[in-house]
Amino acid sequence: MHSLLSLVGLALLDSLSIGTLVIPLGLILMWRSVRVPALATYLLTVAAVYFALGVAMLLGFTGLGSYVERITDTPVFPWITLVLGAVLAIYGIFGPDPIKPAPGELPKQLNKPLQTSLPKMIALGSGASLTEAATMLPYIAAMGIISDWDTPMAGQVAAIAAYCGIMIAPAVILATIALVAGQKFFPRLEKAVPRLQYEAKVTLLWIAAIVGIYMVIGSVGAIR
Repeated sequence: MHSLLSLVGLALLDSLSIGTLVIPLGLILMWRSVRVPALATYLLTVAAVYFALGVAMLLGFTGLGSYVERITDTPVFPWITLVLGAVLAIYGIFGPDPIKPAPGELPKQLNKPLQTSLPKMIALGSGASLTEAATMLPYIAAMGIISDWDTPMAGQVAAIAAYCGIMIAPAVILATIALVAGQKFFPRLEKAVPRLQYEAKVTLLWIAAIVGIYMVIGSVGAIR
């Protein structure tokens, strides 16, 4: 139960990223409507890319398990995690604060004129997901949790699919509200998108700091 709650929390944290929430809302704002086929294509592409990366990571965790275990048992490994944790903590604590965007400013991925054809949405979704791949700390943590489950591979793959579904759910819910509410929703959305973009970047710094401090504490205990 604890691991399930952790996974849901990590999925909701991932749902607040630029690719999973800010860009979809930016698209709706740019269109001044909800173009269901285009938006659905974008969100499904994001979910599919994350799903594929998750399955790849899961297979990697499974195949490299014994090799990783041998590495983690070496005396030098705690020092490596100590250094990595310190770097993450320093970046999260002392990294430059994101610049607050002006009201109504769209994410940089949407600053240029954008065609809404399905291939363009697939390209945008793939690009946004792969760009964030290097900083998907919650997702990596979630895949580590799933790989530790004593369940068949099919169950773990299903858990990854459910995670990706939860990850895009807030964008789907807000898009539905925009579709139902119509033009009344857009003035609020214009105020929300820049703020969400800013908060997504701030959240990344917080994650880096928390993970880094956790790694440092664990490494110091292992060294002792």
